[in-house]
Amino acid sequence: MRDYLDNRPIKLRRERLPSSWRPYVFGLLLCVFAVIFWLLDTQGLFAPVRGFAQQGLSPITRNLTDLRDGMVGFWTGVGDVQSLRDENEALKQKVSELEADLIAYQQDKIELERLRQQLDIQQYQPWLLRGAEVTVRSPDAGRRVITIACGSNDGVKVGMAVVGQTGSAPAALIGIVEAIGPRTADVLLITDIGSQISARVLHDNDTALGLVQGQWQYGSRLRLEQLEREAHLSVGDAVVSAGLSRALNLPLDLAIVPAGIPIGSIESIDMDGPARIAELRPYVDPDQVRNVWVIIDQSD
Repeated sequence: MRDYLDNRPIKLRRERLPSSWRPYVFGLLLCVFAVIFWLLDTQGLFAPVRGFAQQGLSPITRNLTDLRDGMVGFWTGVGDVQSLRDENEALKQKVSELEADLIAYQQDKIELERLRQQLDIQQYQPWLLRGAEVTVRSPDAGRRVITIACGSNDGVKVGMAVVGQTGSAPAALIGIVEAIGPRTADVLLITDIGSQISARVLHDNDTALGLVQGQWQYGSRLRLEQLEREAHLSVGDAVVSAGLSRALNLPLDLAIVPAGIPIGSIESIDMDGPARIAELRPYVDPDQVRNVWVIIDQSD
């Protein structure tokens, strides 16, 4: 066997190129193919192939483009949502601030209107006034009482007169303070049957004294009583406070009520035995006032 092998010619394998040359050879081949393809393309031989490839790949590229745009839009939308949230919070804060400013403006406007009315009243009357808002109207159907937002801390005392004004009517008496707290006061309205105010009728150059009595519980408003039979009266005559409540020995301490406060005008005149009585229409309906003024003092 050995002799057989020794007698056969030995073929040597061709030596391969060193591995360090392979990249260069591969690159050279690529360059050759690129030049060949370029030359063929310049001759227009690849135009049909390119068109077919573009036509076949167009849906794929379109879908990829749409997917890319969708992803870009999604992340952009995520950023926009956060931006919108931040903007929404800022707008909410701004709205809250504007609402607070509006409330403050409305309160200032109400207070300004109250002060304007007070100045108008003081322009024609020698009164030192303390303005207040009506906060509560008595739920007791048997009495006509309101609660106002000022009290002893504001210099208010029992027996002080309270005036109001509505529309073009003059500032007129609506009630008397009957109870006080540090910051509130209860006012007995002149229409209540428990209210009695000394009054004076102004008739041309003459006057007549009487007593204004509340009549709300009797289905009316005000009645002028204790008038002398010979008193000169006419429908439409003005009736004002006389400032004589203490002299009339009334149950409430009403001596603080000054004279000359408008009360109402005469609507009708009747006879009650030897005396005369008159029904009055108050200048100001106590049930309609929202702001009132307590007469703290009279200047003259």
